[in-house]
Amino acid sequence: CSEQLASRLMAVSALRDVLTAFNAAGLPSPEEIETAVAKDIQLLKAMQNYDGGFPVWQRGEPSWPYHSIHVAHALQLARSKGYDVPSEMTDQAKTYLQAIDKHIPAWYGESTRRALKAYALFTLKFMGQPDPAAARSLISAAGGVTNLPFDVIGWLLPVLSDDAGSKAQVEEIRRHLSNRVTETAGAANFVTSFSDEDYLLLRSDRRADGILLGALIGDQPDSDLIPKLVKGLLAHRTAGRWGNTQENAWVLLALDRYFRT
Repeated sequence: CSEQLASRLMAVSALRDVLTAFNAAGLPSPEEIETAVAKDIQLLKAMQNYDGGFPVWQRGEPSWPYHSIHVAHALQLARSKGYDVPSEMTDQAKTYLQAIDKHIPAWYGESTRRALKAYALFTLKFMGQPDPAAARSLISAAGGVTNLPFDVIGWLLPVLSDDAGSKAQVEEIRRHLSNRVTETAGAANFVTSFSDEDYLLLRSDRRADGILLGALIGDQPDSDLIPKLVKGLLAHRTAGRWGNTQENAWVLLALDRYFRT
């Protein structure tokens, strides 16, 4: 499905620098990796709907908001890592994200809508179109940072952290995360509560940790919490991986940022 293809694209892109730097055993040749990535991009291109979004399985089925944002993020990440991504794909995907409000079904709850808007803002910032005012408005509409799930906070922090007009919100986020993290002597993680609509966002605890780890590295790279989050995430692997494609993609993306930082 589109989410699995996008998550694989994100994971391969995230691992590219790490595996090359450490000359990992069993690594496919650069040519094999390029071919595999190109194939996944073409599969996604064949799935993209005329509204710029992505269905779960095949073109012509309704575009799903979360899948569409996730694919747009994956395509931009692949491009940033030097892979060839057709500009018309990202242009159409960006257009979809810019109008995300009208693409969210009316029956989605307000919390789900806020999460999708936050992920869209995060991805648009990555695409070179930051909108910190919209991020601040989203926090205000929720009644403050304490009313937002951890993944939403992790998507909004990168949009706000380098904006001079968002210092109050950034400080509020920092305090909230400091108060809500679960720490041991050597590791840390965040505990997420779940709701009935979370399947629309593919939520999980480890994914939230990965999203927050990436956001914290960008906001406070010297924080003592960062290596603890890394150790906590590594400790949650089973047979070398996490629980699903979402967790694998977001954790590897954060670990790539940790490696580069």
